[in-house]
Amino acid sequence: MLATRPAWENRLDRMGSGLFWVSFTAGAVVTLAGGLSAGEILSAVLTGAYVVVMQVAPRRYRNLTMVGELLAIGGVVISLIAISLTGGITSPYVLFAATPTFFASAFLGRRIGFETALLSSLGLIVVLMALDQELLTTQLLQTILLYLLIALTFSQARRILIEEGAKSRAATLRTQRLEAANSLLSSLSELANSAELNPMTVGYAALRDLANAVPISAGEVSMRDDEGSVVVARRGEPDPSSQRLVLPMDVAGRNLGDVVLWAEPGSTLVDHRETIDNAMRPVELAFDNIRLLQQIARRAVAEERTRVARELHDEIGPSLASLGLTIDTLMLQPDVGGHTAHQLEQIRRHVTSLVEEVRGAVSDLRHESVSSIVQHTHRLAAELSSDGPGIDVDINERRPPRGQIATEIAAILTEVVRNAVAHADATLIKVGGYVDRDRGSLVVEDDGVGFDTDARPRGHYGLIGIQERASEAGAKLEIESHRGVGTLVRLSWGS
Repeated sequence: MLATRPAWENRLDRMGSGLFWVSFTAGAVVTLAGGLSAGEILSAVLTGAYVVVMQVAPRRYRNLTMVGELLAIGGVVISLIAISLTGGITSPYVLFAATPTFFASAFLGRRIGFETALLSSLGLIVVLMALDQELLTTQLLQTILLYLLIALTFSQARRILIEEGAKSRAATLRTQRLEAANSLLSSLSELANSAELNPMTVGYAALRDLANAVPISAGEVSMRDDEGSVVVARRGEPDPSSQRLVLPMDVAGRNLGDVVLWAEPGSTLVDHRETIDNAMRPVELAFDNIRLLQQIARRAVAEERTRVARELHDEIGPSLASLGLTIDTLMLQPDVGGHTAHQLEQIRRHVTSLVEEVRGAVSDLRHESVSSIVQHTHRLAAELSSDGPGIDVDINERRPPRGQIATEIAAILTEVVRNAVAHADATLIKVGGYVDRDRGSLVVEDDGVGFDTDARPRGHYGLIGIQERASEAGAKLEIESHRGVGTLVRLSWGS
């Protein structure tokens, strides 16, 4: 795409067009009014043709140095021919001879402008010598000074306008960078105030605001943790033929992840690197803060879980065991029977149930904590959505599952979704349901090709694996699939 021409260049172009037409019209009218000799007609034709060429020539080619020099020299030659055919120093085309100098000075620079002015001056002297006209005249000196003054004035004006334009572009660019950074800061502030400041929301906000500031067609943000790098946000579909820019997110020597951007077709991101860097600084700080908060939260939660588990195990557990032993002793007394014995048996069963629940709670608290099912599913969708079908997540999670079964449920969900992406040839995968600690039901449904649920291809153990995991978690697994319709997998646990 061609860059837009500066406004000052358009104004000089209009001024030049006026000068060309006025000088040509004045020369042609004055000479032709005195008669229609061959020399006067030829002069009018040559200068008129030159004016037409200068007006119709594409500006982007006309203002190239080599082409412009040829046009300026051609204008000088034509002007000198017209002057020699119409009276020499008294010719009305003496003014027209200043137009090539104006063009060269205003559009090609000071050096070419002065060269054109000197060429016009020396050529005029040669023409006057050929016509045997006097050289040491005030009129000749004024004409030469006019050419040189035009070269000086418009070349200097061109230089000043270019410098001012550069300053204006720099100021505009700085404003754009500040606007991009401010927009992203505003987005992060809104996310923080809405308690939604997490890697996914920060990543999506960064890509959205970058797309408004620089010409990108696609992008992705990945965050690095102890387990490696995971994509937390994607925008658009990358074009392999577009320019790709990889930006590491580093804070105080710590690599937090990477931002990968793809330029729009025909565009480049190199010129926008400073804008991108400025806009990404608050994102890097946000990611760093999120990681630090997650580490602090994990450490605090782990310590509190350990403390509670220790108290349950060391205090409440023995107390319940002692209570159960006391009840057992009472039940063995000879004078206890009938209704009292029945009530003691019920109390004993409740105590036994409480002991089992305490043991389960201690085991859960000692178990390594896992992310919620919703967070796990969104993370999985971010990893897979750009290369395959769309993934729609609609899970109502009141409380995450217990640690004993959360890992198995997450693994089953991962295997089912990845199988749908890899084998179903689907356009949409829906993951829905609810999760409430010891109870839950998750449904993964796709609109793909389906398969035979009774078939067990040799070397493929995905279904066997998820069935074993479901059994380990005490969950019920149901699979429904029909050829050409799609597949539905339902996982439920608890009452």
